[in-house]
Amino acid sequence: MNLSSSPPVGQCLDMCPAKERKQRQQLGRLHRFEMQAGCSVSKGCRVKSLPLADPAKTVKEYSRPAAGKELSLPCDLRPPPVLLKTVRYLLMEVWDRAIDTGAGSLAEAYSFVFDRVRAVRQDLTVQRIRGRSGALVLEGSLGFLLCSPYLVRDLPLETYNVVLHGNQVRESFAELMECYRTEPKCPREAEFQALLLLYDLGNMDTMCRAMELPRSVGDSPQVRVALAINRAHLEGNWVRLFRLLDQLDCLQTCAFYRHFSSIRDQALRILTHAYNSRNCRFPLNLLTSLLALDNTEVAGQMCTRRGLVIVPGDQETVVFYKASFKDIRPDAPIKEDLMIERKRGDFTWAEIMLGEDEGEFVRSHK
Repeated sequence: MNLSSSPPVGQCLDMCPAKERKQRQQLGRLHRFEMQAGCSVSKGCRVKSLPLADPAKTVKEYSRPAAGKELSLPCDLRPPPVLLKTVRYLLMEVWDRAIDTGAGSLAEAYSFVFDRVRAVRQDLTVQRIRGRSGALVLEGSLGFLLCSPYLVRDLPLETYNVVLHGNQVRESFAELMECYRTEPKCPREAEFQALLLLYDLGNMDTMCRAMELPRSVGDSPQVRVALAINRAHLEGNWVRLFRLLDQLDCLQTCAFYRHFSSIRDQALRILTHAYNSRNCRFPLNLLTSLLALDNTEVAGQMCTRRGLVIVPGDQETVVFYKASFKDIRPDAPIKEDLMIERKRGDFTWAEIMLGEDEGEFVRSHK
């Protein structure tokens, strides 16, 4: 596409262009979430042995530019209001229902929503949509991209590709920041500037950019806390870092989630050097609290995996002894009842992803 020419303006008012919907139906490439009620892959309502597409459920899939397809036809592009409607549908109707169904459905829903959210961003890019209209769509998409790694932490690699997911997060943040530069004073800018700082923990370029933000954004409580967490991380002050994390809301903690394992591992290494002695006893319940873990059992398992001895008694203790410490990889991501589930409260995951204020609006109008 010639960048000097005017970008195409989307004219498709459905979540999926009619041409694509018909083509994928004929090729048998409909997802289960897109089929008419009563249809299935193995049996049900069929035309020429193929399931029927439900126009209200079919969502445009991501198409690689290298595939030789025309991506800039106005009839195939969705304008911002339709893109926003699509993101809300994916999160409220597909994702939340999958959460309630179970792990098998969750894996299927993640692959579907991830692909369709990627297609949403592709439509934004082709139309060069910036400003508030672009920000609204990207904010909802990023809500999903930031929360889903916590929810799909136990899925196999073929379902959840950490590298591909991370690339989409970074690209979405980059485009969102451009939207904010194009049109200042977007309502949720401070929130997402803080989310970027938490996701990119310790990145000096991100911190420097945050310090150059307009005062109305840079002095917001969200950005100030996120910067303080970054400073605590750079200083190695993990005690202060975990105390600051308690001030974050659910979405912010999900943005930080990928750093929990490495920071807890670093904390155990520091404690092993600081309290290195066969005779020193460190209370396990205190360690659990300092690392913001859910219970002493989890804390004890983290210690024993590293060769540290847990001494039983009325109050279990840890023996931090360098000679017994094993240099292993950080623990796999775990469920965080204290740091995430408690903060979520009564909100659904779709409401957390879209913003709690919007979640209240959605529930009050059901």
